[in-house]
Amino acid sequence: MQSIVKINDVRFGYPNHPVIENLHLEIPRGELVLITGGNGSGKSTVIKLITGEFTPLAGDIKVFGKETLKGSDLQRIGYVPQLNVFDRMAFPVTCLELVSQGLYAHFGFIKIAPKTAKAKAQEVLTELGLEDYIHTPLTELSGGLKQRAMIARCLINEPELLILDEPTAGVDVESKEDLRQLLMTLRSERKITLILVTHELDFLQDSLDQFVKYEVKEGALVSC
Repeated sequence: MQSIVKINDVRFGYPNHPVIENLHLEIPRGELVLITGGNGSGKSTVIKLITGEFTPLAGDIKVFGKETLKGSDLQRIGYVPQLNVFDRMAFPVTCLELVSQGLYAHFGFIKIAPKTAKAKAQEVLTELGLEDYIHTPLTELSGGLKQRAMIARCLINEPELLILDEPTAGVDVESKEDLRQLLMTLRSERKITLILVTHELDFLQDSLDQFVKYEVKEGALVSC
């Protein structure tokens, strides 16, 4: 089976402060991967190495068989950051505007969302149960609905790999269960390869046996 992600003997850190050492990871297409660990253990660092935001000091990383992703290859990855990203937004946007921006690379010279992008955004928002919030500013949504909108923004590009960084932070128990069900639906219907980074495992209890589980511990990624 083809590997979506292949990491071999990667090391990353800062002067006098190693973060990740001897990192090995291989993720076949269609696999559900759970990466856990304590706060500050390096979970998010692993993700940033996979997405190319961080460059390893040693070792090699291949995603979709390539060491460097450019252009359309980048759209094959959907990345859902932690919800606190909304705290850094300079101005409020609606769900429709947020999801449409996922197609920014196709906007053309003027860089304004065309009708086709807005139509596709509405389709994805409806698919994720957000049809009543299409024109609602994100600032007025609950944590769970914000998270769903961020996932919709990724799905508009039909990614092959979806990465979620601490998706349950700031959401209530009911929204966590909704998220679990959504992730399992995406896996079954869209055949997406999924990497979930979290230190909260309770909400996954009914699906935990379907995940390949790793823990970042003392700078290493340990199967568990």
